[in-house]
Amino acid sequence: MSVHQFASLWQRWREVLPWLGVSFIGLALGWLVLRQPTFGFLLTGSLIVILAIIVLFFERNGVFSLRRVVPTLLIITILFPYIRLPGDIPDVRPEFLIVLVASGLLFLGCLAKGTPIRLRHFPVYKWFGLFAFLIFLTMAYAATFKAQPISGRDFWELVKVILYFLIFALVVNQKLTPTSLERYYKLVLLVFIISAFFGFLQYFDFANINELVSPYYAPTQMKSLLSGRITGTTGNPNEFGALMVLATSLALSGLLFLKEKRKLRLLCLDSFPVFALALVLTLSRSSLISLLIAVATILFLFLQQKGLRPRVKRLLNFVLLSCIIGACILQILPEKAFYRYGQIATFTQAESWRGRVENWKTHFAIWLESPWFGWGPGKATMGTIVDNEWLLLLRRYGIVGLVVFLCFFGSLFFGLSRIRKAHSDPLVVALTVALQGTFVGYAFYMFLAAVYHSMQLMSIFILLLGLAYSQYEPRKIA
Repeated sequence: MSVHQFASLWQRWREVLPWLGVSFIGLALGWLVLRQPTFGFLLTGSLIVILAIIVLFFERNGVFSLRRVVPTLLIITILFPYIRLPGDIPDVRPEFLIVLVASGLLFLGCLAKGTPIRLRHFPVYKWFGLFAFLIFLTMAYAATFKAQPISGRDFWELVKVILYFLIFALVVNQKLTPTSLERYYKLVLLVFIISAFFGFLQYFDFANINELVSPYYAPTQMKSLLSGRITGTTGNPNEFGALMVLATSLALSGLLFLKEKRKLRLLCLDSFPVFALALVLTLSRSSLISLLIAVATILFLFLQQKGLRPRVKRLLNFVLLSCIIGACILQILPEKAFYRYGQIATFTQAESWRGRVENWKTHFAIWLESPWFGWGPGKATMGTIVDNEWLLLLRRYGIVGLVVFLCFFGSLFFGLSRIRKAHSDPLVVALTVALQGTFVGYAFYMFLAAVYHSMQLMSIFILLLGLAYSQYEPRKIA
C-alpha cells in the first residue's frame, strides 16, 4: 500500500476508530463486571475518575492547571458520599483521590521542569508533621512495651494526616485574590444550601429518596431516617448537624460583617434560617449546643472587632431575626424534637447519656494502663466508637499526643486571629471569625462525637481553613 493510499484510508477512518476503541473498552468492562463484579466496578470507577481528573486539571491546550481544584473540592467534599470498598478496606472520600492525583501531577510537573516545589511558610506545617510522627511513635511504643498488635488499618491514621495536609497545602498555596475569595464564599454557601435541601427531601422522603439514594450516604442510619432524623449528605445525623454548625457560622458571620457586599449579605440572610432548620431536623443535641457556643463566640468576636456602642442596632436586628426564625421553626418541628431537645435540661437522666458514660469508663480505664503514650490506633483489639473524641485521642496517643493535638489545633485557631488582625477586607474578617466560632463550637462537640476522625467533616473544615490562610502573607518561602 502506497503512502497516498494509506493517508486516504486514515482520513476515512480516523473519526470512526476512537468510537470503535471506546465501544471495545465498554464491552470489555461490561464483560468484566459480569464475570468479576467487585474488580470490574473498581476498574470502571477508576477509569471514570481518571477521565474526570484529566478534564478537571488540564486545559484545552494541554497545560496542567490547579485553578479548578478549589471549587471542585468544595462541591465534592460537601455533596458526595464515601466510596464504599469491599472487605476490611477503609472507605475512601472522593476528594482524597483528587488531592492525591493533583499532588502527583504537580510533583511530576516540577520534576519535568527541574524546579523545586515551593510552599508558603506557615508554622502550622510542623504540627502536621509532629502529629504524624507521634502517631507512628505511639504505635511503636505500644507494640514494643505493651504487646499491642499492629493492624494494617492503624496506618490509615498516618495516611489521614498526610491527606489533610495535602488538602490544606493545595488550597493555601494558590494565589487567591479577594474577588476569588468572594466567589468561593458564595459557592460554599450555595453548596451548603443544596446539602440542606437534600436533608429536607429526606425528612419528607420525597420520591422515596430514603430507599433509593440515602443508603449511599448513610448505609448504617436507616433507622434514624425512619424515625425522622435527617443525615443530609453525611454519614449520620450528628455529622450533618456539625456540618450545619459550620454552614450557619459562615452565614451569621457574613450577615454581621459584610455590610458593603449587599448581594453576598443577602445570600447569608436567606441561607441562615435554612441551615438552622436543617440542623434542628437532625435532632442532634450536641450539634445544637455546639451551634449556640459558635454563635456566642462569633458575636463576641464581632463586638471585639467593631465595638459595642455603634453596633447595638445590628445586634438587636440579629436578635429579632433569630426570634422570628426560632418561632417559625418551632411551628414545624415534629413532636419527637421537643422530646429530644427537652432532655438537654435533664441530660444526666437520658438513656443515651448513661450509655456514653459507661463507654467512657471502659476507654478511660484502658488509657490509665498507658497514660503517657497511649496504645496507638489499636484497631486490632480496641473499638473506634468512644463517643468522646478527646478521650479517643487520649487513649490512642496518651497525654503527649493530646498536647501535640491541642498545639496543632491551637496553631490553626490563633493563626486565624493573626489573619483577621492583619486584614481590613471584611470578607477575610467574616471568614476567619466564622471559622474561629466553629472551632470553639467543635471543641465542645468533640466531647460527644468526632470532628478530626470524621474524614468528610474534617476535610471540609481544612479546606475552608486553607481558603482563610491563603490570605495571609508569609514572611519567607520554605
